[in-house]
Amino acid sequence: MGTFGRKNLTYIQRLMLEDCLRAKLRKKDIAVKLGVCLSTVYREVHRGEYRHKCKYRNDYGEDVVRYETRYSPNLAQDKYRINMTSKGIPLKIGNDYEFVDYVEKRVIYDKISPCAVLGEIKRKKMFRTDISKTTLYRYIELGIFANISMQDLPIGQRKKHYRKAIAKRPPRGTSIEKRPASIAERNTFGHFEMDCVVGKQQTKNVLLVLTERLTRYEMIFRMPNKKTESVVRCLDLLERRYGKTKFNKIFKSITVDNGTEFSDHIGMEKSVFGGKRTDVYYCHPYTSCERGSNERINRDIRRWFPKGTDFSQHANKKIRCVENWVNNYPRAIFGYATPAEMFAEQLAAL
Repeated sequence: MGTFGRKNLTYIQRLMLEDCLRAKLRKKDIAVKLGVCLSTVYREVHRGEYRHKCKYRNDYGEDVVRYETRYSPNLAQDKYRINMTSKGIPLKIGNDYEFVDYVEKRVIYDKISPCAVLGEIKRKKMFRTDISKTTLYRYIELGIFANISMQDLPIGQRKKHYRKAIAKRPPRGTSIEKRPASIAERNTFGHFEMDCVVGKQQTKNVLLVLTERLTRYEMIFRMPNKKTESVVRCLDLLERRYGKTKFNKIFKSITVDNGTEFSDHIGMEKSVFGGKRTDVYYCHPYTSCERGSNERINRDIRRWFPKGTDFSQHANKKIRCVENWVNNYPRAIFGYATPAEMFAEQLAAL
């Protein structure tokens, strides 16, 4: 092995290295085959490492996700190129280690997207480093951030296409067609969307989520079951919490889908103090886009509670933590202010 010197590999050698690793050859044998020293092989394997997401079905018929450490010749080649170019032109982040540490902490532990973290930093003017969103994602992809990889980022799935369903019955209450047009424009505060996030099959606990359309503020409640009585009970709890006068100012309307849990429009609209507490509107069947904010934030909730979660196994404290996380997530639509800040402003203006 002493006859081989330390040198950088070519792209063809990196492809050969990938084949050798798949064949589970020893590192010493790989070094001989490539004509390089052993330290070069170890260094190169580390350079091209990434976490590969694998799906498989266990003995119980459940889909399970696990991550495997693999080698990518393309990733290694990109890192090699960026290292070569950085010898002449310094990285834009320079030696701003506090910036790097903050980005890594927010992405890994707080599960905030790099774009949202960058917007938050620029809005609050926290660091001297000023880079674009494109540059930040490129640095992550090339491994400039030691503790972040593309696998750590919230990556959306390809949109599924469904056949358009045809409504077979009218809504149980007031149709969204009769909802004032000003609500759709999102210019006024106090109009909510409501939905249920279901848990593991054969379990009864579900989450009732309400999203305020203007501020995207989220309220989450755990219900023992997906019945109309539980939904009405949650609304009664909210009304008692805020009081009749304040509740009427905050919850001017609620838009729901045609699920059976929302079939009691009379119970949802009736105040516990007597009279009417709010207006309930029903979307067109199979048209979730009419509750777009609700559906979008449900995706964020699923990052903490994936499909198949048994909500009975989670304490109310955990649900409150997820609610706080959603409401303190910097949103690009607000110039990277948070829904909690926007909601507080609206409450102060009432």
